[in-house]
Amino acid sequence: MYDRDEEPNTIEFALHNHDDIYEIVLLLDGDCEFCVEGNTYKVNPGDIVFTRPFELHHIVCLSERTYERIILYVRADFFKENNCDKYLDIFEGREIGTGNLIAQSMKDRSLIDCMHRLDLYREEKEYDVAEKVVYEFLYLINRYKDNFSEFYTKDERVRKIIMYINDHLAENLSLDMLSKRFFMAKQYMCKVFKKNTGYTIYQYISYKRILLAQELHRSGQSLTQASMNAGFNDYANFYKTYIKYTGKSPKQMD
Repeated sequence: MYDRDEEPNTIEFALHNHDDIYEIVLLLDGDCEFCVEGNTYKVNPGDIVFTRPFELHHIVCLSERTYERIILYVRADFFKENNCDKYLDIFEGREIGTGNLIAQSMKDRSLIDCMHRLDLYREEKEYDVAEKVVYEFLYLINRYKDNFSEFYTKDERVRKIIMYINDHLAENLSLDMLSKRFFMAKQYMCKVFKKNTGYTIYQYISYKRILLAQELHRSGQSLTQASMNAGFNDYANFYKTYIKYTGKSPKQMD
């Protein structure tokens, strides 16, 4: 899908996640940073950025320069349905929030050509042909899995908190506990976290637990089991939180 914003610095690109979608973006033009789970990548035209389900991310446009890109969305079930699970490696074989960018200098033109052909075939509604190019693209992008671009962390403390939360979602994650564990005053910790992520710690934990509950439910657990195993202390709390963050009832997952 081709997309273009003429005045991107007037648009708020909110931190978000795709529940069961792998997102791949080729930047054609723009002055952008790509923020993923507390890490930030400087993105240049010709760079490709990508995320897997469960990775919270957003784009920050740093100037009035036009933001132009081609976006490819690949369903999570595409890999199993088409017997190509091996191509998941570049998405799944890395720590969360790392290895999300392949720089133009690290690749030949083949990846970019694939993205342009995919957009052309989509416009022409040649979906069978486009699907073959998706295979080619996934094969090619996995050739660069050891050549990820560097990211920088605006605050390493926030990065460590994020990693701890993701590793302990089903456990006690109270502000008091986190404050003690990371040797930070609770109020200051909350302020620094919000400044660097755009989320409060409570919002981040709640959203990540919802995503985990969705994943567990898709794997066969009942809603009650999934909510408890995702760290919600009771189903009523899960139900209320789910509606608050998604606008839907948990039963609409079925």
